[in-house]
Amino acid sequence: MDIYLMRSGAGLPSDVDQARPLSPVARGQAHTAATFLVRLGVTLDAVVCARSLRAAQTAEIMAQALDFPGKSILADASLSGTGQVDAAMAFLAGLAPAKTILCCGHAPLLEHLASTLVCGGPAARIHFEHGGMGHFDVPELPTRAAVLNWLLGPAQVRLLAAS
Repeated sequence: MDIYLMRSGAGLPSDVDQARPLSPVARGQAHTAATFLVRLGVTLDAVVCARSLRAAQTAEIMAQALDFPGKSILADASLSGTGQVDAAMAFLAGLAPAKTILCCGHAPLLEHLASTLVCGGPAARIHFEHGGMGHFDVPELPTRAAVLNWLLGPAQVRLLAAS
């Protein structure tokens, strides 16, 4: 199973918009990340996101570029920035038989989830920049033995998407 974890981009300041939608820069980062995954030939079986406007907008941009039906995006509270890793892991496990999953969310949950996938707990200090993403090869869920194939910040994704 392939799991792509993506941290949503930065939102507009709350004094500009209380809902904190993606900033124009963050929208560009999501479009670039989508271009990168298209160039890699990624096809998605599931797209999931945290229940926030920014995470949903990120997931929608990614899904549209990857020809994934937007109405099929699942939002779950377990993927919020303060969610519990076990609940997030159970939610992702419930997506079987999906083989390729894109999960758009927030720190610190994504960072804790990544660490748990790889080493079973918070021991690995994996940091996702806003608009950054990682690819994990997961034998099955729940797991504590995934392989982190790559972790990229938005600047690295931009360079790879352009090549």
